[in-house]
Amino acid sequence: MAERLAHYDCPGVGVAVMEGGEIAWAAGYGAKEKDQPARVDAQTMFSGASISKPVTTLLALQMVDRGIFNLDTDVNRYLKSWQVPQNEFTARQPVTLRLLLSHRAGTTIHGFGSFPHDRPIPRAIDILSRDVEFAHGRMTHGVTVDKTPGGSVRYSGGGTTIVEQMLEDVSSRRFHDLARENIFEPLGMTRSTFEVPLPTRYRDNAAAGFEGGQVLPGKYVLVPAIGAGAIFTTPSDYARFMLACRNAWLGERGAILSQPLARQMMSPQGGEFGLGWELFGEGGQLRFGHGGSNDGYQCESTCYLEKGQGAVVMTNADSGLFFYWEVFYGVADLFGWDNFMLPVKQVRQIPESELTRYTGTYQIVTGVEAPELNIWAEDGRLKSEVKGMRGGAREMFMDQNGRFFNRMGPYETAVIYDAEGKASELVILRDGKTEIMRARRKSG
Repeated sequence: MAERLAHYDCPGVGVAVMEGGEIAWAAGYGAKEKDQPARVDAQTMFSGASISKPVTTLLALQMVDRGIFNLDTDVNRYLKSWQVPQNEFTARQPVTLRLLLSHRAGTTIHGFGSFPHDRPIPRAIDILSRDVEFAHGRMTHGVTVDKTPGGSVRYSGGGTTIVEQMLEDVSSRRFHDLARENIFEPLGMTRSTFEVPLPTRYRDNAAAGFEGGQVLPGKYVLVPAIGAGAIFTTPSDYARFMLACRNAWLGERGAILSQPLARQMMSPQGGEFGLGWELFGEGGQLRFGHGGSNDGYQCESTCYLEKGQGAVVMTNADSGLFFYWEVFYGVADLFGWDNFMLPVKQVRQIPESELTRYTGTYQIVTGVEAPELNIWAEDGRLKSEVKGMRGGAREMFMDQNGRFFNRMGPYETAVIYDAEGKASELVILRDGKTEIMRARRKSG
């Protein structure tokens, strides 16, 4: 583990493994801060970023359980301090809680990024209603609907911020208090919080974030989009949360959510998402989980619904985006997870004369709010990059089945060709089956 942390220039990692619906073990490796002696342990907190979203979802579904929200009612009925702006898209189909929780509401803003520590922290109402400047000059311009709700999936932290505001409006409580009272305390998640900034009482055992090899300003990322990405937690605490959702799905007595709603939570809603959770596989191989990506922190989680087998991996560096897959593959191999790792691939060499079949600019039409994917040739090899997304340029390899892949995760790209044999459309798949993004040739 020390060698792999050094390889990725990632100071530390926390891991929790689930077996048979229980936490089998949890551990930490490496340092809480680069070049400092304090070590990561099982109780070290990390920024969980977007793994916040399933927690926000559960809070909203608890409101459905109580008859306060309805999954299929226009959310403007519940919003008091702000309203979803009406336009030609919402006239065709109103925004509902179900659509927000499954990323099909057509709402804007994929993600927000961090916020400077020396400025007043905006609240959800500010993010929803006005221009907000985040760190590194990133600007948001309020949350709107710019495609018909109920259509294709487009991941939206802006949509989750609407849910956060709904919860605060109907309860007259701050979001972090709702999470503590209704989820963290009942589940014994003593090392989890949505408080922003991270309270000093947690900082003695919290991992500082690193971006590009440098510690973040203020050490701990500050995320004002609380419901979408502000959770600080430990891998074992988050594993407790995942297992509680599974227990509700099983219909166990005293579960944190009713079984009918938990079953909906774990059922595809018209894309790769259920309600809050990403879903992969089918039948006995169905897994639920969610990843998280904040400045200085990267994490991922997965759990097989039927077997209660899975893991949560959290890192304190941007390079953790690639490193955590190695940890998952190691755990999957050790514990014999079924069909988790893709089959070994054989690289098919593409003649240099044929590289132009793939090079060009592709407009992203589903999956993420990013404008385009670019593919170019460099030294006889293909490289790709999604503008505005983490990870930078990646070398593309073609496998024996004619699909592209890279070495950084369980993703494949199927190619649709035009009549001249030129790539016209790219379909990005998770685990070789689940479509997560689609892009169409724009130029080149």
